[in-house]
Amino acid sequence: MDSLRFASLWLAALLVTQLVVSPIANFALLGDAFDGAGGFLVNAAPNARSVGLAALLSIGLAIVSAAIAIVLWPVVRPQCERLALWLVVLAAAGVALAGVENAQLMSLVSLSQAFVAAAAPDETLYQALRGVVGGYRNWAHVIQLLTMGGLLFATYGVLYRLRLVPRLLAGFGMLAALSQMIAVAKPLFGGWVIFPMLAPLGLANLALIAWLLWKGLGYSSGQSAAS
Repeated sequence: MDSLRFASLWLAALLVTQLVVSPIANFALLGDAFDGAGGFLVNAAPNARSVGLAALLSIGLAIVSAAIAIVLWPVVRPQCERLALWLVVLAAAGVALAGVENAQLMSLVSLSQAFVAAAAPDETLYQALRGVVGGYRNWAHVIQLLTMGGLLFATYGVLYRLRLVPRLLAGFGMLAALSQMIAVAKPLFGGWVIFPMLAPLGLANLALIAWLLWKGLGYSSGQSAAS
């Protein structure tokens, strides 16, 4: 029981960290660099420090997500090793993709700095590079978000399968994670991210945090992965 309580508190802390840091890394710090006339090509260079901090926080968020798999490992592995391994694989993929995404994010800064420093920049050339470099970063971001959504879907799936939290809560979390994945996958099919579809995942995480702090993780009586 002590191990379950330990895992509960750490899982709650990691989810709180995600909820607090994610909007800062993805919106607050990047707003000045991407908004305004000229987009990132003009604005990223003077906001290079904010973009760099956003990149570090984004990688940190991926590590926090990986820590969820680590925290759940001793809880899940005795019940079903395959589920525990799935969490680890998705977490590792998320960290790797975060590195790729944020390397591309910093390449936007490098392109902007070159553009701003040029005495008479070739507008045609830089606009073409802007589309390529920006697109590379955006697609890396979409894939990374999909992977993180997959990790949360798997996490709630584990909680559901092993009855570590009420199945109604875990089931809602699975549906919310699936909603997030569908929303961020829309650009892959020529659409736009549907932001309202991201809200249920935030609500599910808040509900899970409240449950973890109130009751914590716990196996149902007689429950095992083999049941």
